[in-house]
Amino acid sequence: MSNVFLPSYSVGTDVYQEAAEICKDYGNKAVCIGGHRALAKACHLLKEALKDSTIEILDTLWYGGEAAYENVEMLKQNAAVQAADMIFAFGGGKALDTCKVLSDQMNKKLFNFPTIAGTCAAVTSVCAMYEPNGVFKNLYHRDRPAHHTFINTQVIAEAPDVYLWAGIGDTLAKGYEPEFSSRGRELDHANNVGVTLSVLCGDPLVRYGAAALADCQANRNSKALEETVLAIIVSTGLVSNYVINDYNSVVAHAMCYGFTTLKKVEEKHLHGEIVSYGLLVQLMLDDKLDELQKLLPFYQSVKLPTRLADLDCTMADLDGVLKRASQVPDVNVSAIKVTEENLRQAIEKLEDFTA
Repeated sequence: MSNVFLPSYSVGTDVYQEAAEICKDYGNKAVCIGGHRALAKACHLLKEALKDSTIEILDTLWYGGEAAYENVEMLKQNAAVQAADMIFAFGGGKALDTCKVLSDQMNKKLFNFPTIAGTCAAVTSVCAMYEPNGVFKNLYHRDRPAHHTFINTQVIAEAPDVYLWAGIGDTLAKGYEPEFSSRGRELDHANNVGVTLSVLCGDPLVRYGAAALADCQANRNSKALEETVLAIIVSTGLVSNYVINDYNSVVAHAMCYGFTTLKKVEEKHLHGEIVSYGLLVQLMLDDKLDELQKLLPFYQSVKLPTRLADLDCTMADLDGVLKRASQVPDVNVSAIKVTEENLRQAIEKLEDFTA
């Protein structure tokens, strides 16, 4: 037997007005948890929307600054968290993933309020967990995504555009990773749907991404912004929820997890930015030169990384990166066996290709 739980969501500039009606059947006490900037930007908007409802906000809490099990345990000790029926999670991937683990382990209902469009974490079941120092630790799997996600496009439009930029990079990879990891395998219904949907992740970004970034820089909601946000959060999230983890990510994300072993990369560069570079490595490994030639002009137009130097690295930095990337579970199922050596060769070829 298999269960597939798909995300439900609301999108627009006034979605917080829907929260009271959507959340009322799940309890009347909630705690807001997130990053400092996310809470400052959006929590008051939700409180205003809930002021005449039956839902009480018990407290507003910082999530701890990293998607780490240590922060999950810290939050478990908070009296407001213990008393709450629902967790309202605000922020980007790390804050949301922390709350996803927390709510799962405490059997609390979860509602997500993404304030940036950096990843699909708001609507997925999987959680990327890290050590307190930022090094990737493992993936935590919930049985289902949040009960509902409220995507306020005006809040996202007013966020720093660098997060949307990184989200575009992360989502581009989802257009290629499921096919690469599942190639040549017999797929059941859910996996077939997920892999088929994955091709919808990249094309809208190439079409709308540059305009969406310009609108975000101007703090302006628009069709281009909404289409880009939906591709990043919803399309990618649907794929993630449909496919088994073996098909969810492969070389692009493995390279990202490898680069987190370098402090200078982990501190200065965003997840989606690094994943976008990892995608180019994957395409070179797969000898997809036509796809590289299609993507590179877009990468260059929005300044996504195409060379090691864009990540403040050289070939001399790669030993630990490639060792980690070739060992993470993401590469266990792949159209091509992934090794330190063929990753290094792909990067060398990419350096020459983009010179």
